[in-house]
Amino acid sequence: MRNQIGLVLVMISLFVMIGCNNDQSTHKGMNMGNEESFMPIMVELSIQAEQVKVNDKVMIEVLVTQNNKNVTDANKVLIEFVPSTEGGKHVELEAAHAGEGKYVLETSLDQADTYNVISHVTVGAMHSMPKKELVVTE
Repeated sequence: MRNQIGLVLVMISLFVMIGCNNDQSTHKGMNMGNEESFMPIMVELSIQAEQVKVNDKVMIEVLVTQNNKNVTDANKVLIEFVPSTEGGKHVELEAAHAGEGKYVLETSLDQADTYNVISHVTVGAMHSMPKKELVVTE
């Protein structure tokens, strides 16, 4: 019985070693993704006015670069407004590409509060979430 268990363990070990072979030649023809998709993205979040009144327009701009190049095809650029007051209105809106790696959102908020403005940017396998504060007054 012990010999059979030992033989099974040896066989499993062999299969694992063969399956984990590090020889890159066995990966020919497989798309392993381009190396640029694994470069970190740089995201600059800016708010046109860091203090506005209720229902006044506020402009949010997000500049996205990767490998020192503007990103014009981000998978997602979402702007999240998180109020500091419990029970406050939480808002998520998508920014539009405005050219040369810049994504913009013009909106207004209908509740006075201090908000964390978080940009959720996804480019390939990379994700970045810079945040800034926005004060909305009566």
